[in-house]
Amino acid sequence: MKKKGVIVLFAVITTISSIVLIEYNFGEKEQATAVDSTKMEDDIIITTNRSSEKEERIKRKIETKYEGEALNTSEKDGKIKIHSEKDEESRTIAVLDNYEKLELLETLPFGWFKVKLKDGQIGYADSRYVRTRAIPPHKYDENSSDWFIKFDESDQTIYIYNEGELILENEGSSGIWDSFTPKGIFEIEKDRRGEWAYVPRFQQGMKYWVGFKGSYLFHSVPFTEDGRIIEEEAKKLGEPSSHGCIRLPIAVAKYIYDNVPDGSIVVIE
Repeated sequence: MKKKGVIVLFAVITTISSIVLIEYNFGEKEQATAVDSTKMEDDIIITTNRSSEKEERIKRKIETKYEGEALNTSEKDGKIKIHSEKDEESRTIAVLDNYEKLELLETLPFGWFKVKLKDGQIGYADSRYVRTRAIPPHKYDENSSDWFIKFDESDQTIYIYNEGELILENEGSSGIWDSFTPKGIFEIEKDRRGEWAYVPRFQQGMKYWVGFKGSYLFHSVPFTEDGRIIEEEAKKLGEPSSHGCIRLPIAVAKYIYDNVPDGSIVVIE
């Protein structure tokens, strides 16, 4: 009888211990679950914060304003026309004096900006008459045409692509600030290339010139009228130094002249 009582007592103690152990394990699991939930909540908070940061960056990019100023370096009257359409023959909606400010809304082919004037009017400006440090984003890149030329003014480098592959990279020279090279999207113009030209206005000659917008060209470093390289000017390659065209080493200018066909896209930014 005494032995039986001991067995019963041991069974009771064992049962109570098991219950306590189960409660302890359950509590431990519950605590672990709570910790995991906290981690998940932290992760969610972090993700939300990152998402907010990304949204803020996108918002800032959308809200970025690109400012330019009217500047006609080819005519003495210092006037530029703002058109109703992306066409020089379209209606003139405003005439700006040199150095008047305007907001650039879009970079458009070939050689145009959609702009907003101080009075709120929206129109189109020929990029040859808009001086700016930066242009609105656009979709044109090395895959936009079989041959593609990009000139980066920030490091004075020309990049030439064929079928999306970089073929040639070299330093060049864009215009000084007062005779700036227009930025934007252009194309190699039809039948506008030659082996030699001399410009009395600047008392400089050039080899292997190719036009991308009106009087703006890719061409070699400057020459004298009798065909000698102007060494002082040639040494300036790699820094802004031209009257608005893009100067290049002779071999690079010849490469464009020989290989890059009319209609190829040109981006200057």
